[in-house]
Amino acid sequence: MCSRTTLPRAFLLAVVCAWTVFSSALSAQAPAPRPEHHALEVFVGTWNLEGDIKAVPAAGLTDSGHVVYKHVSQMINGGFFLETRRTGTGTRGPVSELFVYSYNAVAKTYRQDGYNDRGIVRQFTGTVDGRTWKFAGTNTSLDGVVTQERFEIVYSGDFRSATVRSEHSNDGVAWYERLTGVYTKTADIGTAR
Repeated sequence: MCSRTTLPRAFLLAVVCAWTVFSSALSAQAPAPRPEHHALEVFVGTWNLEGDIKAVPAAGLTDSGHVVYKHVSQMINGGFFLETRRTGTGTRGPVSELFVYSYNAVAKTYRQDGYNDRGIVRQFTGTVDGRTWKFAGTNTSLDGVVTQERFEIVYSGDFRSATVRSEHSNDGVAWYERLTGVYTKTADIGTAR
C-alpha cells in the first residue's frame, strides 16, 4: 500500500518525465529558415543611404531635396524575418522608421511592412533576381491618402553597396521618378537568431 506522500511524488516524477520527453521532441522539430529566408541576409548590417528626392506633383508629393538615412538591419525571430530601423533626415526633416521583411511561401514573394513616426504605413511585395530586388506597393498617410510606389535595389558584385531608384504614382498608370540614391555598407551585423 502506498503512503499519501508517495503518490504525489510519483505523479510529479511522471509529469517531469513526460515534459522532458515532450520538450525534447519539440526542440528536435523546430523549423529552420529556408534559402528564401537566408536571401534576406543581403540587407543585414549598417548601411548609409544618400540620395535625392524629386517632387511629384501629380502624386501630391511636392517636397524635394537631398536625403541621408542610416539603416540598421538584422535577422530576427529565429532567422525568419528581417528587421530594419531607419533614421535620418528626409526632405521633410528628421524621420524614424521600422521595416519588417518576410517571405510568403505560397505566393513565393517577399513582403516589406513599414511604419514611420509620421503615421505612414508602407505595404510592399517584392521579388529577387540575382543582385536585383524589386518591390511594389502602397504608402498610406495618416490622413488616408494612398500613393503607389515601386522601387528597385541593385547590389554591387561584392554586396557592399547598391543603387536604389523609386517611382511613385497616384493611379498605377503614370509613374514618376521620386528617389535615386546609393547605399553603402558601413558595418556588418551578425544574423541574430
